[in-house]
Amino acid sequence: MLTGEWSGTFESSWGVLPLRASLTTERASPSLHGDFRVDGQRASGTVSGTLQTAQQYRDAMFWGTLTISYPTGSGAMCRSESPFAITMGFVTETAAFFSTEGFPSGNCADPPTRVRITLRR
Repeated sequence: MLTGEWSGTFESSWGVLPLRASLTTERASPSLHGDFRVDGQRASGTVSGTLQTAQQYRDAMFWGTLTISYPTGSGAMCRSESPFAITMGFVTETAAFFSTEGFPSGNCADPPTRVRITLRR
């Protein structure tokens, strides 16, 4: 099971920042979802998608979306999303990797680009 707390890095146009995540999977379902928090940017986000694997509970490809939220200059929170078509990943029992070229959908004026999230137990 992948459910639990993870830590790692958020590498993007913002630089390399520490990240913490909480991921959840359902035993009878191929879905994966969770929340993450990027330290140093007061940013947070979500992971949501489907795991595809040849063997149940083994290494799996991830297809889905990532969101990101953070305070704007005025103090309001913005939220942007990466589309399914440019978001992918790979998940094992001890590591997870997610990537997207950016967050083009939403109201964040300058979201990070070239995002690579690396998580470990």
